Amino acid sequence: MVVIYAEKASLAKEIASALHAGKRIAHPKEPTIGHYEFIFKGEKAILCHGVGHLCELANAKNYGEQYAKWDLNVYPCIPQEYKISVKDKTKTCFEYVKGFFDKADWLINATDPDREGELIFAYIYEAMNCSKPWKRVWIEDLTPQKIQYAFAHLKESDEVINIQKAGRARSIADWICGINLTIATTKKLSAKEMLSIGRVQTPVLAMVVEREKKILNHIKTPFWKLFAKFTAPTGEFIAEYEKGQFDNESEAKQILASCIGNGIVKSKTIKKKSVSQPLLFNATQLQATAGKKLGWDLKKTVKIMQELYEHKFMSYPRTSSEHLTVAMQPEVTTTLKKLFQLPEYSQYAIPEEQWQAYSKRHFDDSKVDSHPAIIPTMNVPSSLSELSEDEKLLYDLLVKSLIRVVYPKAQLEDTTVIIDVNANNFKATGSIITDNGWYAVDAIPEKKAVLPQINEGESYPGKYELKQGFTEPPKRYTEPDLITAMETAGKNLEDEEARTLMKLENKGLGTAATRAATINALFAREYIAKKGKTIYPTEKGIFIIDNLPVAELKSAELTGEWEKRLHNISDGKEEYQKFIQDIEQNVRSWYETIAHSNSNTYTSKADQLSCPLCGAKVIKGKFGYFCSSKKEKGCNFSIPAEICGKKISDTQALKLIEKGKTTVIKGFKSKAGKEFDAALKLDRATGKIEFEFSKKKKN
Repeated sequence: MVVIYAEKASLAKEIASALHAGKRIAHPKEPTIGHYEFIFKGEKAILCHGVGHLCELANAKNYGEQYAKWDLNVYPCIPQEYKISVKDKTKTCFEYVKGFFDKADWLINATDPDREGELIFAYIYEAMNCSKPWKRVWIEDLTPQKIQYAFAHLKESDEVINIQKAGRARSIADWICGINLTIATTKKLSAKEMLSIGRVQTPVLAMVVEREKKILNHIKTPFWKLFAKFTAPTGEFIAEYEKGQFDNESEAKQILASCIGNGIVKSKTIKKKSVSQPLLFNATQLQATAGKKLGWDLKKTVKIMQELYEHKFMSYPRTSSEHLTVAMQPEVTTTLKKLFQLPEYSQYAIPEEQWQAYSKRHFDDSKVDSHPAIIPTMNVPSSLSELSEDEKLLYDLLVKSLIRVVYPKAQLEDTTVIIDVNANNFKATGSIITDNGWYAVDAIPEKKAVLPQINEGESYPGKYELKQGFTEPPKRYTEPDLITAMETAGKNLEDEEARTLMKLENKGLGTAATRAATINALFAREYIAKKGKTIYPTEKGIFIIDNLPVAELKSAELTGEWEKRLHNISDGKEEYQKFIQDIEQNVRSWYETIAHSNSNTYTSKADQLSCPLCGAKVIKGKFGYFCSSKKEKGCNFSIPAEICGKKISDTQALKLIEKGKTTVIKGFKSKAGKEFDAALKLDRATGKIEFEFSKKKKN
């Protein structure tokens, strides 16, 4: 008998449908757990599933009672052998699956096809003391064709064992860094509150803090620019002093004084250039684009991506690749022909003989990692009405990214004119689009400067003006900016080739599958927050970066190198054990540095708050904030940790106490299960907390 294991019920359902596995048999006491029984290639088969991670690395106290308390003199905890434990919430599911594993002759690992999927299966397999032979099914998307193809081409276990090792190495690295360094930092730097340290989250936080300091420390510096407005027979145009801006006003005025009379056209250069179609989307770039074009936050984008994937309209969503394999060309052709049949995209249909030939620009096996770029699947909906409004918006981004592949490059003409005014050169530039090419799909840029007819040797009257400006600080990150910066380990790489090389070297912070979660964790821990769409570090976040005495933990470059080493493990280019030894050695050293540092102690504003009813101190407890004089004075003021299914953050609680009102909080749930957004308002006379709805909101 063969047992097929999928990591969650939704994946098992799609596999069951593709393999004609029949009806699901639910667990008698827990209907969210179940299995399917059918015949697979003439053999009895069981298809069962988990609920994500059933197992995890054991807690530190499992290695000895001495680790039960956070004692700086006892830690760090670095085991000789890392133990696996079953999560309390998943024990029923674990035992259910184990019953099938025990009876199996062999297994098929059908978890998500990535490093994390390998880890999920590996931990279950180990926790069950299983020794049955197993194979791997690698599913690229959830269409029946792709699932059936994957089960017809199973991988041997040794083909993916290095990916599994990389998953284990990632898990162990995060565990020993997270537990030991969080304990050291909390005990040394905090009076009450836990200060979390993470292998990826801490350098990302450092990037946000560093940007904020550059903004706050920026000193406006004046500069001057010299402009000329020339009048040609066919129109006026603006030119700028060729040598650029002046830092010295007197020097600028001296040049301005010498600009008298007409300007003579010294040279005119026309350069033709072509603009290639953009690369296809990987997870990070799709999330960033949805943020920029649709205004979505990362949580929403990840949710809609998963929905499109589970509805079989989109290929695997957690990929780092922006290219497809050559073997996918027939699939892309089929998909495009189907898309062109939809009314929404028929306007972009061009005869197949006019399609641009597929090239390495988009089909390059050497640039495809475990999974190809994200594209629409061959399962094109018969009508877009099958999709929700949000799904349509994200699907549209994907569809147009694929349509652009068969359109020609855009053609432009850039004109540069140099005009001499008494030996002072002024430069004017203009650009025109001579052929829209792929711009016609969704990206015709705003009209660029268009110059009038200008000829060399002609003389034009000019008006000359000096304008003062001031240097600007860098802009705060938005979510799209930050997730893109993580992909390049904080380096601002405008050049596409440089960015692609960086990604191919796998030196980013986190992976395509984890970056959004890392940013959301920083929000949840209140190390960063948002004003509008911009991200800024909180008081707590700044404190951690300012006082953490280990520079390496804040280094984007070092974390990027670790990610590269993890990728090398998955490629079989680095020894798993050597990576673990290096991480362990680093953690020992970093722990000692933190534990013996003379840093400041973090005290939050919450420790200084007064009750709005009686003036006594407000205390933060497990279930929220409450007045410390409850027993003494009978004051019942409190702010619950959760209101209508929404956890109330420290920042929101502080605003409520200090200002009497929060900003609008999204994601409350009514008793009927309907989501709503509202601000919280405090009645200072009674201590009662009420919802305040936007006046624009329709009830």
